[in-house]
Amino acid sequence: MFEKLGSKFATLVRRDPADRLAAALRTLDQGWSETAFETLRNFGAQGNPAAQYRLGRMYENAEGVLQSIPDAVHWYRLAAAQGDLKSQERLGLIYFIEPPAPASLTAALPESGAAAPAIDDTLAQFFPHGITVRQDYAEAATWNRLAAERGSAEAQARLGHQLALGLGCPRDPAEAERWFAAAAAQSHVEGQLGLGLVYAGNYDTPPDLERAAHWLKVAADAGNRIAQYGIGKLLLHGEGVARDGAAAVLRLEAAAAQDYAPAMYLLGMIYWRGEGVPADTVLAESWLRRAVVRGHGEASCALAQMLLERPEDDGIEAAALLRERAEAGNPRAAAALAELYVFGRGVPRDAAEAARWREVSGTVPRPETLTMLASLHVEGIGAEQDYAAAAKLLKEAADRGSADALFNLGSLHLYGKGMPADVRAAAELYRRAAQSGSAAAAIQLGSLLAREFHLAHGEDGLPDYSGARPWIEQAALAGDADAQAWMGDCCRLGLLGPEDFAAAESWYRRAAASGHVGCIVLLASAIDAMDQPTEATRAEAFGLWLAAASAGDAQAKAHVARCYRDGIGVARDASAAARWLRADAQAGDGDAPGADAPAGDAPAADALGIEALGDEKLPDANSAAAPTAKPVRRRKKTISSSSAL
Repeated sequence: MFEKLGSKFATLVRRDPADRLAAALRTLDQGWSETAFETLRNFGAQGNPAAQYRLGRMYENAEGVLQSIPDAVHWYRLAAAQGDLKSQERLGLIYFIEPPAPASLTAALPESGAAAPAIDDTLAQFFPHGITVRQDYAEAATWNRLAAERGSAEAQARLGHQLALGLGCPRDPAEAERWFAAAAAQSHVEGQLGLGLVYAGNYDTPPDLERAAHWLKVAADAGNRIAQYGIGKLLLHGEGVARDGAAAVLRLEAAAAQDYAPAMYLLGMIYWRGEGVPADTVLAESWLRRAVVRGHGEASCALAQMLLERPEDDGIEAAALLRERAEAGNPRAAAALAELYVFGRGVPRDAAEAARWREVSGTVPRPETLTMLASLHVEGIGAEQDYAAAAKLLKEAADRGSADALFNLGSLHLYGKGMPADVRAAAELYRRAAQSGSAAAAIQLGSLLAREFHLAHGEDGLPDYSGARPWIEQAALAGDADAQAWMGDCCRLGLLGPEDFAAAESWYRRAAASGHVGCIVLLASAIDAMDQPTEATRAEAFGLWLAAASAGDAQAKAHVARCYRDGIGVARDASAAARWLRADAQAGDGDAPGADAPAGDAPAADALGIEALGDEKLPDANSAAAPTAKPVRRRKKTISSSSAL
């Protein structure tokens, strides 16, 4: 019995090494890694490349041992030095992608690029070759070239990518194309993709979009998500293939289904813009949010912009999205965040924060943003009140063609804020702004000319109504209610020629339609003064009085109460009359006509923001330009804030 057992052991000892290695590999394939490990390690130590390769795979994939990429590289290098193709392929990949070390061992490691940490003696016993393998494109190129020359399609595609981008080797697009073609000839999908990208011009190569579309389609049909994205873009724009928005969306959706964030972002933009498919903001937002979750920076910026385009949106989420990207160094996000601080949307208005993010962005803000930022300095929001700083910003915006900036610079000159008081300089800036289409500047310039500001006739000059008219009329035709009222006054009072009541009424009605309370009151008063008013005209007058009363005019409130009381233009209603009388009383005597000044003391130009300086009489206090009889004081706000994000 023992003799037979001894012979069995002797047979095992005398077994051919190749048989023993094959048995160990079979055992490993069956999942018995622990029993195979010692056999493989012995063969590996003896220089067997097949065992060395298999040991590398065990360490790389944690098969019966603790995962250790450095130990895997150790065994791969031993095998690759003996010409083992699979080991060369693995080394080319590992040095190209820098795989992470086990999470439990990297918690205390410095970030990528820092010096390798010291390993204590206990840890070194388990990981004698270290914990991590750093990315090394030059090393990757060496092993990829060795494997590529021996026909490895995987290595050929990877080497093509390195040559196309100059990663670890001199950039050589022509050589890259050769290796991509070699891999594609073996139906390797990354080689097909590489050729598609070369012909699409992605590597700064001359584009050949028809060939690009061919190879991207081949790779896309094989399921490559980047190729699906690429052919989707070509289909979307009709480049190299017939334009087909629906087909583009299908390709992009296939890429997105493989968790490819750029495809999600592009789908969001397609549905947002309605490019090739009907616009659908719900789908657009859904795709953009999916891309944002996956860290796509441009998707964050796009989603923020989409939210800000909704008037009802408070801007808080958009500001958070932009801040995250701005802090990550995205200049577009930083510029947009600066604008939010200027306009106070989603964040407080703050000149200092706006300036900080503007500097981070390194971009020149829009003229509208510069103008609004100037208003922050004027109002002292987020910074000390500084008219000089405001003037500097406005000059920059004006140099870039902003009519609003020219208007506001004129106001600073007019009132001597941050720059010398100079009426002539103010008028010239208003003129330039008006010529650029600013109705506010046109009416301000007309007001200056219509007042005794010595712009045309020297120190003792008179108002220049004929010079003022073209500018006021320009503003009136542009829809400015104050300018329309001024034109009505001039036609009614004959300031620009013979009296023309029909033209005056036309201008007053246009101003009233724009909500000018003074014109509404004037028209109502004119109808009431008719010799033989009809029921229709009384009803019209009542409607006008009611509109002015609803806007807060005290005189109109009293008239509405009288109409309800006496049934003039409306059915009698004692309770409504009492309600309007109470409203009139609650307004206070200060709102009554003529409470602050005698009739005739508030020229129409006062309603345009210019304080009365002379005694000349323009349209009287009851004119359309002065909704109530008390004079309108100079506007205190000199910076326009009409622009909005």
